[in-house]
Amino acid sequence: MSSKNHRSIFVLLTVLSFLCVGTAQAEEQQDRPHFYQPGAGYEKEPTYTFTGVIRKRPEKGKVGIWVIDDRLIVVTSMTVIHGKVAVGASVNVKGVLQNTDFVALSLEVADSKS
Repeated sequence: MSSKNHRSIFVLLTVLSFLCVGTAQAEEQQDRPHFYQPGAGYEKEPTYTFTGVIRKRPEKGKVGIWVIDDRLIVVTSMTVIHGKVAVGASVNVKGVLQNTDFVALSLEVADSKS
């Protein structure tokens, strides 16, 4: 085998290993439980807001880890969603910090009329 073939194989294996690690981390994020419950004292916590673009959301349903801009956002069954959310949509996000997670209280499509 030539040196060029060895380099090609090395590059391919390196790329595949990075893809596998990223997928495992995303799946690990997806499976992590989140305990936000209304009335559990979170209402006393400071809320934060930002506007960003939805880059990724769960394939099935709305509950799970979303990527908005470069942030991982936890959307729960208690998150209020206004407008039609889709990848590429600009949204206003309001939420609280729970440990190291940002839990969305509401998502509103920025150009939504609803």
